[in-house]
Amino acid sequence: MNERLVFLLLLCVAGVLWSIIGYWRRKTGEAAFAAARMADKAEERDRYCRMAVMAGHREACRMLCCAHPERYEDRQPLKPFKSHGIRMTFYGYYYPSRYNALLNDGQRAFCRSLYKFKEGEIHGIEFFKACMTALQADGKPYHVMFMPCSDEFKYARRFKRLDWYIATHRPELTSGLYDVDVFEPRESLHEAKGGENRILERNYRIIRNIKGKEIIIIDDVMTTGQSMADYKEEIERCGGKVVAAIFYGKTITMPPLPLIRMSVWGSHIVQAVKTRAK
Repeated sequence: MNERLVFLLLLCVAGVLWSIIGYWRRKTGEAAFAAARMADKAEERDRYCRMAVMAGHREACRMLCCAHPERYEDRQPLKPFKSHGIRMTFYGYYYPSRYNALLNDGQRAFCRSLYKFKEGEIHGIEFFKACMTALQADGKPYHVMFMPCSDEFKYARRFKRLDWYIATHRPELTSGLYDVDVFEPRESLHEAKGGENRILERNYRIIRNIKGKEIIIIDDVMTTGQSMADYKEEIERCGGKVVAAIFYGKTITMPPLPLIRMSVWGSHIVQAVKTRAK
């Protein structure tokens, strides 16, 4: 038989086998991912999710990252870190709405509480107290300023309860809610297209004397931290000194999906070697 013909036949057989393997691999991934979404227990959900990741399921990779952000994030809740020259901390991980179907009940509850804080429906006192303790800032005479919002109404609605708490229960602190005049509305950074990489035009001005004050900034969500750095620059131009910033949530950073697959396969191989060695 002609060698070229044999080669072509073998190539066709290999292609068919590869297609069959790929088909059943996809089906396995889909079945494992469906089982993970329906699992009641975290351990069971995690096991099925890993199986789906090993089968190449993309959404399973995202689900695993959402379930274990501590494995892929450099920054942890209530663990101070430094960024843009500012000491920062945050209360918990924030997941954009596109990941909602991949979250567990606790994560969805936290995101709902963050939305309520943004809308002024909850006061945020617990998050403020926890972050101040994490920064070891309790009992120190700091001036608290709030990150300007997209309009004056949202700014007052979001932070008025924290302003009340600081004024009535934290005598060592002063509130700077009225240091800032939000003089015109602007597009919300979180709603803007490509918002993660944008710095919007300033729609605020600092109207009170903050010269010489040591300031802690409060904001709802940290993504890149650039907006906070921009606000810090304006505060320090007016004579204030920003010593720290606290956030209700930090937007998770989704790593490249191949990195998640590699970590799962690596853990699987290490576990298999340990099991065989026993």
